[in-house]
Formats: sequence, structure tokens, C-alpha cells
Amino acid sequence: MKKIYALLSQFLCCCTIMAQTVLIQNVTTIDVENATATPGQYILIRDGLIQKISDRPISAPNATLIEGSNTYVLPGFIDTHIHFFQTGSLYTRPDALDMTAYVPYEKEMAFAQELAFDSFKRYLRLGITTVMDVGGPFQNFKVRDQMATATVAPNVLVTGPLFSPYQPKAFAKLEDQPIAKITSIADADALFDQMLPKNPDFIKIWYIDSPETPAAQFFPIAQHIAQRAHQNNLKLAVHATQLKTARLAVKAGADILVHSVDDQRVDMAFAKALKDKDVLYIPTLIVSNNYIKAFAAQPADHPQDLAFANPKAYGSLKDVLHYSEQELPAVIPMVRDNFEMLQQRNARKDSIMFNNLKFLVDQGVRIATGTDAGNIGTMHAASYLQELELMQQSGLTLPQILKASTIDAAHGFGLAHKLGSIKEGKQADLVLYRNNPLEALAHLNSMTHTIVAGKVLAVSSLIQETPEQIVQRQLNAYNARDIEAFLNTYADDIELYNFPDELRSKGKQAMREGYASFFENTKDLHCEIKNRIVLGNKVIDQEYITANGNNFGAVAIYEVDKGKIVKVTFL
Repeated sequence: MKKIYALLSQFLCCCTIMAQTVLIQNVTTIDVENATATPGQYILIRDGLIQKISDRPISAPNATLIEGSNTYVLPGFIDTHIHFFQTGSLYTRPDALDMTAYVPYEKEMAFAQELAFDSFKRYLRLGITTVMDVGGPFQNFKVRDQMATATVAPNVLVTGPLFSPYQPKAFAKLEDQPIAKITSIADADALFDQMLPKNPDFIKIWYIDSPETPAAQFFPIAQHIAQRAHQNNLKLAVHATQLKTARLAVKAGADILVHSVDDQRVDMAFAKALKDKDVLYIPTLIVSNNYIKAFAAQPADHPQDLAFANPKAYGSLKDVLHYSEQELPAVIPMVRDNFEMLQQRNARKDSIMFNNLKFLVDQGVRIATGTDAGNIGTMHAASYLQELELMQQSGLTLPQILKASTIDAAHGFGLAHKLGSIKEGKQADLVLYRNNPLEALAHLNSMTHTIVAGKVLAVSSLIQETPEQIVQRQLNAYNARDIEAFLNTYADDIELYNFPDELRSKGKQAMREGYASFFENTKDLHCEIKNRIVLGNKVIDQEYITANGNNFGAVAIYEVDKGKIVKVTFL
């Protein structure tokens, strides 16, 4: 815990304008409810709230001024589906892929606890000012309550263990279980009574239908949990991916469906039930495919992941290449041997999810953006834009996507009075952009500042990675054969040496000339780190490289300064 508190203290000291009063002047505000942009606006923030919005200059002596000319402001984004107890790494779900022989789950859980604070920086860097953890161990409450008092953290909403008729064996022996097996109303009451003193922000059911746990059999328990949640003014979220189970969840009293229905097309009756009961629908389009890609060591290597994902977590997604087939769980060679078929099967499921999402939006059902970040291959924060891209691919317009990511997400969790739009009296959770977000999703990467509860953060300095993280990020880009992401980790005047002092090249352009064609023509390129030593700003890697069917070893000494690799010496 001392290490975690040290990380938190370092985070709190960086890049914050600690001002009680902030004035943004001459900015273009985006109304997410009406999809309009209004230029020349002045926004006064005081005590963490939006105090005044005007089309005329506001007098605010001693306020911190932000010049908003040629700048757009959106309400902060909301990710309505994440999991703190999961890291996104290959080792984070032993119930889906048991790699505990190589990374004990206790070690992975310790990494998850440490990663939570790292993830908060990444969420804020990408304009995500509110996150909802929709289920995990009781440790979730400690994370929320520690962060609730931090001056620069997203708004954090959590619940505790999931109520479920089924519990994976991998979690059964844990002292602090993320999923509780509930087989009776008495079981449900016991968990509810244990959780209520922790002040959960909502309650979650993992509604699994199987021959051993039929959905209809669990229905009376689900209905009872819904009644208890509502008696305590808590929303009920339900995991229900089958149409049959989703119908039962809504009938039982669900307020939020945290996943798409993916087994068949939904119908008008289902849409009407969601709309009439104002049930929030969170599609989580990205997460399922990421499992298959990680099992096959073929992550998408999306630019967001290469630039913003935690480098250690993302780098693990190709770790299956480092083990012999005899060492791996049987699911890995099965996926590898049937990857194309599994991709086609997932494409059919994607088609169902995409069509269901578009149909429900067209029927007026309230939608919210959620990534299910933390699951294998779905990185905290970096997955958000990728989820938005899939929502757009489903047929949603940019205004619909922005609304789902802000005000509708807030409404679904009972927070619309506080978050989700730019209005006087609401919490000052805002993001400033150089380019108009109503014109292209890519413009969401043009942010300059994130404001959370009135605290102004310059996004350029929010993520301050260690030398080891920077070197790992360049390794991830190398293995992705992405020349731009690779070069982005290097200083403009980078120098490459052969030991001890023979200069091989200097400058990024020389590196580009040396590596671009190599990346393009080396389809099997992969570098495994056999050993790593970190000494201050130096990282020494013993590397094992595969290229064009050949294998060879190398040692590289990386020197890092001001967030960039400035020198590499090859031995």
C-alpha cells in the first residue's frame, strides 16, 4: 500500500492549476442534447461548479483565465462499464484463461490495485471524467473512497461483488470474491446487508443462463434484489447478453443493461419495454473480440492502445508467443488453429449487436457508452475511442454518440442533475478541444485541457511515464510494426550507438529510413524481453528477436530524458 500511496501523491502534485475560480473566455460550447455549437461563450467556474455561462465577458478578478478562442468545450465523458480489479492483461481473468502457473493471481491482483491509480491519469488524459466500476471485490470501495478525496481523479462510482447464480471456480477460494454465488433470497439478503454499509452507488446482477442455472429459476431472486435496491434508492444493473435473460432482467426491475443482447435480434416489444421503463442500454461492443485476439497474440494494435494504454498491461497481450504449446492452456492452440473461423463467428455476433444497437436507438431507447475495460485485451481509458468507433460503425451519428457518452450516461445512473452537460449549477467536468468534436471522432484526440470538479489539468503533462514504461511502449510499437508509434517514443535528436561509442545514426529521420521498410517487410517480427534491468533513467534489455524466420539475441541500453528515449547503445 505504501507504493500505491506514493504513486497517488506523485499524481496529485502534477499538472494541476489549483484554483477555486476559473474563467474560460470566448469558447465554443457544445450542447450535447441538441447537437449545437455556440461560439463566443464565457464560462465561470467557482468551487467546482459551473456558476455562470454568458455570451458576454464576465468579470472575475483573480480568476485563472483560459483563452478559448478557436477552442471547443464538451462535458467530460463517462465510461459506464469498467472493472478496477481487472487490468486488461493476459493474466487478469483466470476463469477465462488460467495462466496462474506463470503469473500467480495474487501478483495480478496486486498489479490491478497499483494500476487503478495509473488508469485514473489515463482516463483524465482522454477526457473521461467519470467512471463506473460495475462489479468487483469489496476492495472496490477502498479504491473509490481513497480517490474520492483526491483533487485530481475522475468521479468514481462502484458496486461490490456481483449477485449471480454462477460463480467461476477460479474465484471461489478468494477471500475477497468479485462474484458471489447466490442461490436463494437469503443469500441475496446476506450479501446485500454486507454491502449496504459500504454505500454502493448501485447494485449489479450477473444473470447467467445455463442448464445448471436456468434464468427462470433465478428470476424470483433477481426480482427480490431489484426490490431491495430500489428500496434503498439504488439503481440495479444487470449483465444479460441473451434476449431471454434480458427480458427477464427488465421484468424483474433492472434499470441498466450493461451489455448488448448478442444472441438474436431484439424486437419492438423489447424496445418498448426498455423505453417505457427508461432502462439504460450499454452496448460494450469492443470487449468480446479482444479476448480472441489476445488468445491468438493478435491484438488490434489500435493507435489509442499504442499511445495511451498502460504499456505493461498491453505488452502482455503477446505473451503467449513466449510459451511452448505444451505449457499453454488448451484454449490457446485451439484459438490459434481456428482463428479465422472464430473471427467469422464473432463477426456474425457483431452484426447482431450492431443491428440491435441501431434499432434501439431508432426506437428512442436511452444508450450509454461503456467499454468493459479491464477484461483481457480491453485497456483502461485507451479503449474508449475504439468503442465510439464501433458505435459509429453500428450506424449511430456523432451527435448520438456524444449524447450517449455524456448526458444519457449520466441520466441512466441518476446523475443528470449533476453531470453530463454544460449548464449552470452542474459540476465543472469539461474538456477543451482544438477541433470541433461534432465533425469527426478523430477530433476527440485534439484535447488541450481536462477540467474535473473545477480543477484544470493540462493533458500534455497528465501521463508522466517512468523510463521503463516508455521503453516498454516503444517495444509494443516495435512488435506492432507501427513506425509512427515507435518513433513517437524517441527524441528528435535520438542517437543510436554500437557499444562502446560507435555512432550508427542520429535523428528521427535516420531512424525512419532504417526501420520503416524493415517493419513493412518483416511480417513475423517480434521481440521478447528475456531480462530487464532498470537503473535510474537507463533501461537495459536482453532481447530475443524473431525476424523473417530467424532468431537472434541482442542487448540494448536505453537512456530516457524528459519522457523520450534519447540514446540507445547496442551490445
